Amino acid sequence: MQFFDVVIIGAGPAGLKCAEKLGNSSLKVLLLEKNDEIGPKVCAGGLTGKGIEYLGLPPQLIEYSYNQVKLHVNNIASTLKSDTDFAFTIDRKKFGQWQLQKIKAFPNIEIRISSKATVVNKDFIVVGGEKIGFKYLVGADGSNSIVKTFLGLKSRRKIIGIQYIISTNKYQDFEIFFQPEYFSAWYAWIFPHRSYISVGCGADPKHVSPKKLKENFHQWLNDRQIDISKGKYEAFPMDADYNGIRFDNIFLTGDVAGLVSPFTGEGIYQALISGEETAKTILNPSYISDKMPAVIHKHKRHQQLINLMIKSGRLKSLFFATGQQLFKIPKYEKKAIELFG
Repeated sequence: MQFFDVVIIGAGPAGLKCAEKLGNSSLKVLLLEKNDEIGPKVCAGGLTGKGIEYLGLPPQLIEYSYNQVKLHVNNIASTLKSDTDFAFTIDRKKFGQWQLQKIKAFPNIEIRISSKATVVNKDFIVVGGEKIGFKYLVGADGSNSIVKTFLGLKSRRKIIGIQYIISTNKYQDFEIFFQPEYFSAWYAWIFPHRSYISVGCGADPKHVSPKKLKENFHQWLNDRQIDISKGKYEAFPMDADYNGIRFDNIFLTGDVAGLVSPFTGEGIYQALISGEETAKTILNPSYISDKMPAVIHKHKRHQQLINLMIKSGRLKSLFFATGQQLFKIPKYEKKAIELFG
């Protein structure tokens, strides 16, 4: 049986960042990716300012950047604007490949693609019939994580995202649409990329069933006369049920840890931070993170906001409309941008 100090299941943003931070250490690390390519991910491809600042992305990887967002509440539009850019779009394949290049030169890291873990235990996993032992295991394998299943953690709060990828340059604005009759407490979006747009929506299936959400989304697209005839339909789950990061010698990161924002659906930044902080803890067991508390605090704030909107019932439209009016006041506009970021 092969043995590694650290096995990372999943080569998304969290797994790649964890591997990067473990690079050139004395630890023998195995990074596993079930797909045959690292990078592609069904995702709207949005990043906030703090994510861009943290990553130090090369300019060529940023497709669009915005210092304003068009906010629509029941077909009434307004604009949130900042002095600096706070919303960005990236291509997930290029982003993943950029992360991958940063770790390929590390001699202590072995990368295996097309390698799906089928069994997880407290000190070994099974991949393609091969038993692999470990000292530490890092779950970075998305919302349907086999690592999370082994730990017996059930997700009570999953968000379903659906979108169409449409090749067009017709839309140039970063837009968010709050329309409770269709999306309850959540929203629809238009995120422009260089050669296409992501137009999508999300909601908690406990409040809007996936079938109903799809029906509502198609009605909304029809209302706005958005042509999806040549678009590619995609659906993806996002885990927003935070249960913790460390479970003895097993760590959870990003989506697996339930760190996706239950309000905005943002998850890339949280994945990166949790991947880095996990690596630092493995390298130094006495390490106390100075970044994770802020990530967890914001997650709780977003959950409180969603709970408030859900409890508002039929008053959701009034809730959103009131917020839209408040955001015209500079200090509240700034707070709204901070909330999204």
